[in-house]
Amino acid sequence: MQAQPYSQGAVSENESLIASKAANFVKRAITAARASTTGKNVDVYTLCGLFSLEVVLQCAFNHDSGEAADGDSLKLLHAMDKAAQTLPIQATVPMIGKLGIGRYLPGFAGVAYRGLDEWAEMTRSLIAQFQQEEKALDKSHRFMVTPLLVNSDDFLGRRLTEAEVLEESMGIAFAGSGTTSTTLTYLIYAMSRPEAAEYQAKLRKELQKAAAMKGAKLRLKELQDLPFLNAVIKETMRLYPTIISTLPRTLEAPLELTAGQGTRTVVLPPGVDVGMQNYVHHQDRELFPEPGKFMPERWLDDSDPSRLKDMQSALTPFSVGPRNCIGQNLARAELYLAVSEIFGRLGLQLNDTMAADDMFMEDRFNIAPRGRRLVVDVDVL
Repeated sequence: MQAQPYSQGAVSENESLIASKAANFVKRAITAARASTTGKNVDVYTLCGLFSLEVVLQCAFNHDSGEAADGDSLKLLHAMDKAAQTLPIQATVPMIGKLGIGRYLPGFAGVAYRGLDEWAEMTRSLIAQFQQEEKALDKSHRFMVTPLLVNSDDFLGRRLTEAEVLEESMGIAFAGSGTTSTTLTYLIYAMSRPEAAEYQAKLRKELQKAAAMKGAKLRLKELQDLPFLNAVIKETMRLYPTIISTLPRTLEAPLELTAGQGTRTVVLPPGVDVGMQNYVHHQDRELFPEPGKFMPERWLDDSDPSRLKDMQSALTPFSVGPRNCIGQNLARAELYLAVSEIFGRLGLQLNDTMAADDMFMEDRFNIAPRGRRLVVDVDVL
């Protein structure tokens, strides 16, 4: 089924929901930190996952996960994390999935497929609960799952089967949560490192000044106009792109490319598979000096407008063209609201127990830190 982009209008309708989930993130972080042995450290890796997943569950299935951090959303988050390991297995030995024997395999493979089964069962339950609501089939409410249940697929010429609805719904939960939570995780990591203390202070000052001028809490529209907040988000997406694989596409028409600074032309015929890896061009030294360094200020240097325009063109965290990310409006809204809430209320410092290898980017469709943790020390402001 051709999924529809999550519109700005739908984001606006859910702004208060996203803001409440961001506030709950901060509340959970403070509670966990105070309960720790030091009274101030917390692993925010899982909290980032819960934040983005719970936003998607509400926007897709109208499912409220509540304020507790150990509810059904945590169970679903763990199941999806295990199931991610099935992706390379399926690509290598697709027969395992077709025969339905994955859950019986030994070791990590069996754990992964049992996680996939648990994820499917929980999603099936979410769909059933959603269908019991009167507004589930009302298109005016714009829940993500509604079109899957009521619309006909343009390509198939029919409504989706129950199995197809389930598969699409699982994709919404996975793609709509893992990518955003990863970006938020690495943003907190980058901003919590000792050398980034000045960035935290600058961001906090910008937020406070804007709120004072407005005389009220900043809404999404005002946050989107803040230069340094934008720079921090862009730099995180550049340095830690959540999708680092190529995601190839098959050309349906000839594609003309210029090479050698426009000195020669190459035409790729239809049927050719093409792909780009944004991690590579995000590290272009000509556009991004010291590409391995987190430098939000690079996005604020307007001394060369042409260069700044080229930098923006090279930043492709959501891909480009007709097959770009349909959930980018929601993802951006989550980042603006969460980052402003977190750094507006908390001072964060990377905990001494964190090693550089903990944050090594593992490719599991969307990246995940190798250590599956991000421990920070929390100061409530």
